[in-house]
Parts: sequence; structure tokens; C-alpha cells
Amino acid sequence: MAVTIGGLPVYDALITDDETGMVKISLVDEPAVMTDFLAFDATRRPQLYSVADPDKRLVYGVVMRADFPIYRRDERLGEYYIIYKAETIRRMAEKYLAESRQNEVSTMHTTDVEEVRMVQYFIKDTARGVSPEGFDDVADGSLFAEFHVLNDEVWAKVKDGTFRGFSLEGYFDLVPDQSQRTVDEIVDDLEGQFKAILKPLISTNKMSKMSKFKAALGRLLAAFGNVSTDKGILAWDGDEDLKAGDEVFVEDQDGNRTPAEDGEYVTTDAKTIVVADGKVAEIRDPEAEVAPEPEPEPEAEAKMGRVATDGGELVWEGEDDLAAGTPVFVEGEEGLVPAPDGEYKTEDQKVIVVADGVVAEIRDPEAEVAPEPETDPRDEELAALRRENEELRAQVATLARRMEELSRTPMAKPAHEEVRNAATAVKTGNKGLDRLAELVGKR
Repeated sequence: MAVTIGGLPVYDALITDDETGMVKISLVDEPAVMTDFLAFDATRRPQLYSVADPDKRLVYGVVMRADFPIYRRDERLGEYYIIYKAETIRRMAEKYLAESRQNEVSTMHTTDVEEVRMVQYFIKDTARGVSPEGFDDVADGSLFAEFHVLNDEVWAKVKDGTFRGFSLEGYFDLVPDQSQRTVDEIVDDLEGQFKAILKPLISTNKMSKMSKFKAALGRLLAAFGNVSTDKGILAWDGDEDLKAGDEVFVEDQDGNRTPAEDGEYVTTDAKTIVVADGKVAEIRDPEAEVAPEPEPEPEAEAKMGRVATDGGELVWEGEDDLAAGTPVFVEGEEGLVPAPDGEYKTEDQKVIVVADGVVAEIRDPEAEVAPEPETDPRDEELAALRRENEELRAQVATLARRMEELSRTPMAKPAHEEVRNAATAVKTGNKGLDRLAELVGKR
């Protein structure tokens, strides 16, 4: 269950690394710790908002209160409380001095100033006798500082009450508080101070101290908005952001409001609120006064690739075939979302492996052929010998057929055939011989 104060979540400020911690101390008109600083006269007796001896120019007060809920509202977390525990404040104080930031001072968190020098810096510890007079309601573990103000302009604003306390600047990690009981005890201890602010809203019935506080705080947060300016706190009805046309009031320490006078009110983040007839006429934000960006040309509809799988349709950008390294998506309730890790089988039995929303591998069974077995050099030699033997066998067979043909062929023709051929081919002119040849040929 979340720890809350009046229904608002409570966070602890923590220092977790070299990038977190306090970086500057600022003199402000409305310190978030709700504790004003004191100016000292020649006898060093604390006197609120007065200086008997202008030569001293010393201001002294709380930089950060331990165990004190500080109300905040921003776009990221909405409305909430921050509490700085004693251990965080000690770490913050040590780190601040180790980084030699003791003379880094600003006013209203906007303007860095020179000639405002730290002369002492300590943590309240009643058991050890470190307990400054006039701050009995501030818890042990709170951080105090004293500065010597040599800057004439800053000193003038200290004397006239413009600057009423310190506020730190820094970077802290916010972690939800884990103990409702501890927070309730803190609120109980501080109830008197909260009552000073909420007095007009607290009823006089017999509610418990905690119940009265929570009820009053809830009504306050529901009813008003406020912002610090160079002319004090501007307040308005409702908890929405201030806008043109809203009635605005100036709020004092007791929560009393009077209609804001006409004029310009500059906030701590340099916005200017222009008031006319008790209403906001205009809000100027220097960070927003930039030339409008040209409207982008309409983009052509992105081409998408798609493939059906046993885990649903996978989608990717572009017309190229799906490949390893391609981000893939599936259809969610609000559009495309990265595909969950796993294996997706397609209709053609390919397996798409997805890791961290990206294709890690595509396995295709048709491409998975058995690797050729490794060959032994002796097998190759044997195969060569076999081929050689086959060739020799073929040659021997051819030679055998040839020899058989030759064996059936006579070495010379019969004599009578030779004579017949000769007789038929040649005439001698001798009638006797020619006649004999003719007779032989007939035989």
C-alpha cells in the first residue's frame, strides 16, 4: 500500500550516485521548508527581519529540514510530498563541501550572485549541544548555514524582507516512502505548523489530530492553486493550471487572500503573469516564444511486409524480404507493438526466431541438406585404380575382338582366284595362252 499524506503519495529524496546531490543554495522569498532565516545585530542575538548593525551583514537559517514534508506538483508525478531524512541530509552536506560549492549562491533559483560567502555550516544535533536558538521546532539532522552578504543589492533585499530564507538546488532520486507509521508520526509532530497554514479550514469538532489535519489538507489542495512570484504568492481557485481570465489573489503567511493588484508578476521559472482588474490578462513564457515550426509535408504511407505464422501475423517495415536483424511487430490493442520473443512457424514450415523484437534467425527446412561425408584419401586412390582397371579391361576386350577377326581372315587368296582375276583382267594376245586362261577361269 502506498504511503500518503492527505491522500498524496510521499517520496524520500535519496543520493544514489555522483550525479545526485545539492549543487547550490538560493535566497528566496518563500522557503519550501517554511522556516525564515534570521539576521544578526552586533551582539549576535537573533532578530527576525531586522538589522541593528548594518556592518555585520550576516544571515543565518535552515537550508533543509529533516523529516519535513515538502509539497510539490509537476507534470510527471502530479501532486506529492518529498521528505529529506537525516541520513540523506548528512550525505548531501558532506558531498556539497567535498565539491567546493559553498560559495555558489543564487537568488530565487534564477540568478547567480557574487559576494555572498558561507561562514558556517552545520547539522543540528541536540544531544551534542548543537541546537541553534530560535529553531526549537526544527528536527535534529536538519542542515543550517550562515552567509556574509557583501553584495549591496542582495543585502538590501534581505533587509526589506524580499528574501526570507534559503532553498537548496539539486538533483535527487525520489523513492516511495515505505513506512506509513513513520510518516504519520512526522505529521503528528508537525501538526502545529500545519495548523498555522490551514487554520481557516480546520473545524473545531472532536476529530483526532491526524483526521483534522488530513481533512483540512485535502480541502486545501482541492480548493486552491498558487505560484511564487517576485511580488509574493499568487493564488487562484481550483487545482487546474493558471490561465488567462482566472481571478488571482495575493496570499499572506496565514493563508489570507486579497485581490492581486494590476501589474506584471514574474515567477521563479521566468514566466510573466499580467494582471488587470484582478484577473490574468496574459501569461508570457519566454521559452515558448519561438517561431512556429513549418508543418511537415505529409509522409507517404509506409510500405509494410507481412507474413502469417502460428503465433499471429508478423509485420515489418519496407518491401524487402524478411531477414535477420529486422525489427518485427504484431498487432496490439493500440496498434503495432514489438513481437514477443520466441519461434514463429510460417505456412511453408520456415521458423522465424525473434529476440528483443528483432529477427535473430530464419530456419528453412528445404535448405537443410545433409552435409557431404568427409572423404578418405585412400578411397580416392582406390577409385582411381578401379577406373584404370576398367579402362584396361575395355582395351583388352577390344584387342581380343580384333584378334578373333584377324584369325578368320585368310593370309592370301587361292592361286586359282588370283589366276582368274589376272586372266579376266589381262589379255596377252597369244591365242593359246588366252584360251588356257579362259578355261581356268571357268573352272
